[in-house]
Amino acid sequence: MKTSSKNILLNGLWNYVADPEGKYTYSEIEKLVGENRQSKVSIPSNWERVGFHNFNGSIWFAKQFTLNNSQAQNEFSVLQFNGVDYFTDVWLNGKSIGTHEGYFQKFAFNVTDVLKRNGDNLLIVKVTSPKEIPGEVWPLKKQLIKGIFNHHDCRPGSWSLEYGQDQNTGGIWNDVELLLGEKLFVKNVKIISTIPTEEKKARITVTTSYQNNFTHQFESKIKIEVRHSGKKILQKEYSLLVEPKQNSFTIAFEIENPKLWFSWDTGKPELYQLEIISDLFNSKNETFGIKEVRLDDKQNFYLNGKKLFLRGTNIIPTQFLSEFSQDKIVKLVTAIKEANINVVRVHAHVNRQELYDEFDKQGILLWQDFPLQWTYDSSPAFAANAISQIKDMVRQFCNHASIAFWCCHNEPGEQIKTLDPFLYDAVLSEDASRIIRLASNYEEHPYDGWYWGKKEHYAATPMGPLVTEFGAQALPEFSSLKKFLSPKAISKYDWKEWEYHNFQFDQTFNIAKIDRGKNVNEFIKNSQIYQADLLTTATEFYRRKKNEGITGIFQFMFVDCWPSITWSVVDLYGKKKAGYVALQQAFKPLLLSIRLRQDVYLPEAKFNADIWMINDLHKSFRHCSLSFIWNEKVLLEIKNFSLAENDNKFFFWESLIFNLPKEMKVGKHSINVLLKSKEKLLDERRLIFRIVTKK
Repeated sequence: MKTSSKNILLNGLWNYVADPEGKYTYSEIEKLVGENRQSKVSIPSNWERVGFHNFNGSIWFAKQFTLNNSQAQNEFSVLQFNGVDYFTDVWLNGKSIGTHEGYFQKFAFNVTDVLKRNGDNLLIVKVTSPKEIPGEVWPLKKQLIKGIFNHHDCRPGSWSLEYGQDQNTGGIWNDVELLLGEKLFVKNVKIISTIPTEEKKARITVTTSYQNNFTHQFESKIKIEVRHSGKKILQKEYSLLVEPKQNSFTIAFEIENPKLWFSWDTGKPELYQLEIISDLFNSKNETFGIKEVRLDDKQNFYLNGKKLFLRGTNIIPTQFLSEFSQDKIVKLVTAIKEANINVVRVHAHVNRQELYDEFDKQGILLWQDFPLQWTYDSSPAFAANAISQIKDMVRQFCNHASIAFWCCHNEPGEQIKTLDPFLYDAVLSEDASRIIRLASNYEEHPYDGWYWGKKEHYAATPMGPLVTEFGAQALPEFSSLKKFLSPKAISKYDWKEWEYHNFQFDQTFNIAKIDRGKNVNEFIKNSQIYQADLLTTATEFYRRKKNEGITGIFQFMFVDCWPSITWSVVDLYGKKKAGYVALQQAFKPLLLSIRLRQDVYLPEAKFNADIWMINDLHKSFRHCSLSFIWNEKVLLEIKNFSLAENDNKFFFWESLIFNLPKEMKVGKHSINVLLKSKEKLLDERRLIFRIVTKK
């Protein structure tokens, strides 16, 4: 994280005292820290990653630091935490300075009157991440707002009452900073843009929340500068009347002929940089985009007035936010874009700021869930806590251009009626510029071919119009599997160990009916083939119904968050499964999709297929041709037709039939089908079919 010259990072080695039973007092800890200076741990970190395996309860962290700093009168000293999981109690130089609940928020304390500006300081932080009582609180009446970080079938132990809270994510997982030299402490800058109808300008409203220590009223100047692609396009100055206890100011301006933020497949992700300059605080820099999103009454999605079919996935990219590095983030987002995905659902959690920055840059839309996963406590106190935290989420991440959806809950059951409407209203009070969803609920999660039925049931395009989860598990390749399963578990199929790592036995063998094969390598191959076939089948059936009731789909899920066997198409170690290639093909913005009606029978040898040409691009294609080729011989060519932009063309609205060469005998054969525009290849499919003797 970049900090100004007046900001001091307190990262590094901290002393610690583990307190699983919560038996220590502050004074006892202060004494123990002084006596046990060799017990150190690196901060930031999730404690599971630094030796506290399956630890629940409290850990006290202590940091001694020395300042040699002359501060002017009325200047703030602020201690800021950029991420602590989950309960936080803070003391500085023996004085309690505050508490916090949550895992994703930035939060800060005014330490102006406590900090020793010239001398030694002792900072002690108690972090508590408890185990919720299995069967009584967890999993049906949870109280911790941690989403997938304390309850999910893709985390250690899955649903198990005994193991489902293993590998606790507690800890100081992000930077700790000391902010010096500001007369106003700016807590948050929220930027909202609107695009008035038929006007070639955007309206920008900037609300800056702050804290001040002044006891008198005075006037100051605020200057803003807006840049695009490094070029200054706007500069304005405003008067700011500062009053005691005042906590925000709002400025508004217009940008003429704005460059709009688009997803990568509809345009360019244009970004602006806003700098707020004042003698009251260090310059504040924010990046934002200008866009308009909406759903119509049929759940069609529009980005800046352009209708867009949502080709999406769900992500839980890590179980431990402290180790989700910039390099990992860039690789993940790049792989998502290369899979032709234009929208990502951040599934039941809030992630690192840097991840959202990368989605902004690469032009991938986001559906942002609040971290509520399944059901929670029904008390008014929990509802109040959730309302407060969902507002924190919106305020902290509102400026990210990529975010198009806020969603209050994942699979809430009855709480969609009792809790989620209050969360919806809370989000609306903070940001009315995005699409807000009460929940992503069971009625839009078809898992045909995995939890029920067969993958061929996707022909009925179930649970539309907007499908927010579907998919099937697949084993990772053997080199990955052996990194986390013991040799005995692999060779003897110790299903208990497999299931701890999220493998679902019943669904694999009794519903999907995946053949185990002669050895684990055959099992892996069969598993990946099944997942790939299901994703191809489901995705193509849904995409064929574009403009006919289906508006978007989100595959579950993209990547593993720990060493596991899940619905991912990329494993924890970056190895792509066959399902990745299948998804990449089925998500092409311009897709040639063909359904064979039946086997080819002798003696007629007639090829019978339905053909769709699905164009998600806002670009039309003329002088198109469709060629069917066998052994470099063109069997049939249809020429000189057009594909309209953002359209779905069903060829001739009837099945296509043509005679196959007599050289084709009984058995398997393949035909290449090429879609071109002015001799430029748009898409290509290889069709494998059988010729059989008609009875």
